[in-house]
Amino acid sequence: MLVELGITNYAVIDRIKVAFGSGFNVLTGETGAGKSIILDALGLLLGDKADPRAIRAGEPQAYVEGIFEVTPQSAAALSELLELDVAADGLIVSREVNASGRSVCRVNGRAFPQRKLAEIGSLLVDVHGQSEHLSLLRPAEHIELLDRYAGLGDLRAAYARVVKTLTGTLKQIRALEQESAEVSGRKDLLAFQAQEISAAGLRAGEEEALTGERTLRVNALRIHELVGLARTALVSDDTGQPGAVELIGRAVQSLAELGRIDPNMQGAGQTAQAAALQLEDLVRELRDFAEGVEYDQLRLDEIEERLNLISSLKRKYGDSVESVLQYETQANVELNRLNNQGLSVAHLQSEARALRSEAAGLAGQLSAGRREAAARLTSAVEEQLDGLGMAGARLGVSFGSVADPSGLEPETGAAACVVVSGALEPSGAGVEGPLKFDVTGVDRVEFVISSNPGEPLRPLATVASGGETSRLMLAIKGVLSQADAVPILVFDEIDAGIGGRVGEAVGRRLWDLGRHHQVVAVTHLPQIAACGDRHLAVRKLTDGGRTTTQVIQVEGDDRVAELTTMLGSDTEATRSKAAELMAGVGPKAGRAG
Repeated sequence: MLVELGITNYAVIDRIKVAFGSGFNVLTGETGAGKSIILDALGLLLGDKADPRAIRAGEPQAYVEGIFEVTPQSAAALSELLELDVAADGLIVSREVNASGRSVCRVNGRAFPQRKLAEIGSLLVDVHGQSEHLSLLRPAEHIELLDRYAGLGDLRAAYARVVKTLTGTLKQIRALEQESAEVSGRKDLLAFQAQEISAAGLRAGEEEALTGERTLRVNALRIHELVGLARTALVSDDTGQPGAVELIGRAVQSLAELGRIDPNMQGAGQTAQAAALQLEDLVRELRDFAEGVEYDQLRLDEIEERLNLISSLKRKYGDSVESVLQYETQANVELNRLNNQGLSVAHLQSEARALRSEAAGLAGQLSAGRREAAARLTSAVEEQLDGLGMAGARLGVSFGSVADPSGLEPETGAAACVVVSGALEPSGAGVEGPLKFDVTGVDRVEFVISSNPGEPLRPLATVASGGETSRLMLAIKGVLSQADAVPILVFDEIDAGIGGRVGEAVGRRLWDLGRHHQVVAVTHLPQIAACGDRHLAVRKLTDGGRTTTQVIQVEGDDRVAELTTMLGSDTEATRSKAAELMAGVGPKAGRAG
């Protein structure tokens, strides 16, 4: 609900705050007083383009602010849209327009782009009349209204879940099928690569071991030479010169005898004995090492060949033997997956057929529910139109298939006015077929209207504007009021082209709408104004050579006086008529003020 609209320096408005109430709010005033300016200011909060020429003369900027009270349902939708925690008891939307044409939009103090205001406005306010916020003239909205009227929300949600799953499955199938075009070559390559690595029989650490062995064999002669020199120094040679082993042996004997003489020297003898044993071990180690190293050209050739093979595999598959072996494992895993891909596609195709069949069944239920609801809707709207001075007007709901958007061909006869231009695919059909699934089902829905007997049914968007369009909108809104999620309905000059008797009926319809929505209407007809729950009089004043607009809530005698002025003359008869309207119009009968 719009609680308050504040306007500063906009057109002829200096500074006003307009307080609105629940139910039916009516705005009246002389032509040029500023009624439409108030709605234009509201339009700024709904994302309309800012025009710097609308700034009050001599002022640097205009400012409009709206305080909205939102329901928990609206708060949830707005919170998701704005990524803000919109409390259920307040939403403040503001728009500042500068002389440069730049505007600043804020929601609860946070800046947002202009397009966000339009999205917010679509959730809060539906303006009928001179602006472009005519949701009923947007065919895309018709299926939403019809489904809410038919109570198909749960069925649509179930259908949407199945279609979402189906869409994901079909994407998987397409991806696998696209991949399959390259699978054959890929499989051959992977098989070759895995076989090449496997045939090499690589072992972790093999390259390092071969490199070490090659180094030893290449240096075999020098190794034997160095070992000989070391052994000569350790053991006696042919010249009879004692080696280190023999010399340390003599030292051991001498120290052993010394230890017997002086027990304190026994430790020195033990140290010498340990050194002797270590030297003997070293001699044996040198002998064994030398015996294991020999120059073998055949073995060197084998090592070089093996290292070259390893180097070749590393260039192809990794920077180490371990990386090459890991590549082999991965190649085998992918090869196995590709070999099983045919089975995966077949399984997914089976799932897609089942999902498509389920979706087709749910879509059929949706279509049947829509057609049944459409028949009720058309009858109910035609009843409303009869009471609004459009006797003989007929409403239809034209159905087409989303698979064939070319032709909505509404019937011109009978009350049903429900046309089907495409048939549902039989349940259980294959993945490929004529049925195209949309997020809303398989139907394309559009309201069509015949304003006068004998005229063909035509789309709402082609119906002439003016009083006829306003009454049509009012009739449809009256029937859809409980299904329509937009909480605020604004009607600008809804009385265009109608007279007093029809005006009374229009007033009653607006009052009825006010039971489920907040309704704001600009009118020149006292018959409509008398039905308002709150009457706001817009007046133009001149002070100090400047014209300003003032908005006053009128009640009681002041309201009777306002209605009297609207009747055209201030006489006893018109005052009596105004009082009569206040006391006896439609649902307000017996209530004055």
